[in-house]
Amino acid sequence: MNVSTNTIQGARRLPWWVILLGLAIAYSPNYLNRIARWLGAEWHWMGGPQSVLVWNWAVMLVLLLFILVVERRGLSSIGLRKPTGKDIQWAMIFWGVSVGVSGVVHTWFPAPELDGLEVILAFSIPVLLLIILTTSVTEEVFYRGYSIERIRELTGSLSLAVLISFVLFLLPHIAFFGPHWLLSQGLSVVLLYVLYVWRRNLWACMLMHLLGNMMILFPALGLE
Repeated sequence: MNVSTNTIQGARRLPWWVILLGLAIAYSPNYLNRIARWLGAEWHWMGGPQSVLVWNWAVMLVLLLFILVVERRGLSSIGLRKPTGKDIQWAMIFWGVSVGVSGVVHTWFPAPELDGLEVILAFSIPVLLLIILTTSVTEEVFYRGYSIERIRELTGSLSLAVLISFVLFLLPHIAFFGPHWLLSQGLSVVLLYVLYVWRRNLWACMLMHLLGNMMILFPALGLE
């Protein structure tokens, strides 16, 4: 996708402060629990990963409205456009490759006990399915579609946008799941970024992310 000095995807260039505000909204689920507690809130759902079921959907709604109303851009500006057969095909191929590599890694380097995965597996299957769906959809909007496109517009560099988004995606995941997560899921994350930059279709990334997240159902159901 070509970027001119004045426009992105044929739209007027956004002021830098609008982009920074949008990015602050996109990354806000990482710190909303802390802010709520600082303000004195002690809701029971704020105690763990289940908080994404509230914060992520609420923030995604706010972000989509921000894009439409404040930025005056279409949702295609963050890759939310109708997927083609090739988009779906490559999402499936990349998912298959990532699952194969992850399986080999788990065989050679078993995950340590008491990492973040154990916290996730403690949820009931219905709640786990909701978390899987939520993260697969909202994280793609936050970390791939919006983050890459707007940081690119802000900096003028696709490579820098991908690098910044990549690091900001890894940090909370490593903090929660532990360093082993990067070893087993690192390739999957890289392929998600490759898929987005190549195909520019967020639905394809959501599909790949969803299929990858669904693999957690095997240990949850005792099918490992």
